[in-house]
Amino acid sequence: MLRIVHSTSFHRLAGLALSLTPALAVAEVSDKMPSPTDVWIIALAASGVCGALIAWRPWVGALATVLPAFWLTGLLLEMHSPDIGPYLSAERGWSYYLQAYLGAGVFVTALVFALRMGLRRRRTIAPSARARKRD
Repeated sequence: MLRIVHSTSFHRLAGLALSLTPALAVAEVSDKMPSPTDVWIIALAASGVCGALIAWRPWVGALATVLPAFWLTGLLLEMHSPDIGPYLSAERGWSYYLQAYLGAGVFVTALVFALRMGLRRRRTIAPSARARKRD
């Protein structure tokens, strides 16, 4: 037959166990951060969409670039914050930082490339349009 534990001794034992638990628990930081796959999906999708919009109309692309740029900047700032950065580095290692910086670099490079491509397209269209006006 089961013996019912006296409630005060049980509460004391439970209180002691719960007071020691924080010393044993390790808070994970990496589960609150996006995975490298998520970083690459967002960086590549944003590069494609924003790059196409910048090549088409630079002002539309600039408006579309704001949200992914804030997200990537927030990720990099959060990675280097003093309360999260050291633990994230210990859990994920240097490769996580590399993936995040490469994703941000791909995003910025795609935007610069698309802007140059759009400006080059406008320069080649403009002389032919002027030639047609003169005729």
